[in-house]
Amino acid sequence: MAIPAYYSLIQNGSTGPDVALVQTWLNGVRDSCTWYPELTVDGRFGTKSENAVKEFQLKNSMNMDGKVGANTWNVLYTKYTAKHGLNVPYPGVVLRSGTAGGTVRLVQQKLNSLGEKLTTDGKYGASTVAAVQRYQRRNGLTADGSVGKATWEKMF
Repeated sequence: MAIPAYYSLIQNGSTGPDVALVQTWLNGVRDSCTWYPELTVDGRFGTKSENAVKEFQLKNSMNMDGKVGANTWNVLYTKYTAKHGLNVPYPGVVLRSGTAGGTVRLVQQKLNSLGEKLTTDGKYGASTVAAVQRYQRRNGLTADGSVGKATWEKMF
């Protein structure tokens, strides 16, 4: 199973850190036979991301619908980690209050492993903000309650 665990269907029009992570994974599995151009990791799932997913699905004998459901998520993660190792790359967009998804749930799980008592629902609310701020203060980071690149890399 992928880390972070699949959260919800990603399709044309989807936005957020999970989309950015999929874009990072798609860029990471490109090879000399890849037709789609390198994607901009911006957390917005448009036509270019959809076409990249379709090509990935075609190459991996999957239903070619251009959507990232649980099966595509897990196969993409497996292909990415086989090539790059078992680390979870920074999703490319800042996680902050109001964001939701598997990447948020992963942060909540990590904070819980460090002693917090968060509900791991994938929703970045006030309790997650407060827990992130505590983590940031303990680790000499700017305590803004958002998970940017520096906080992500310290955490993972």
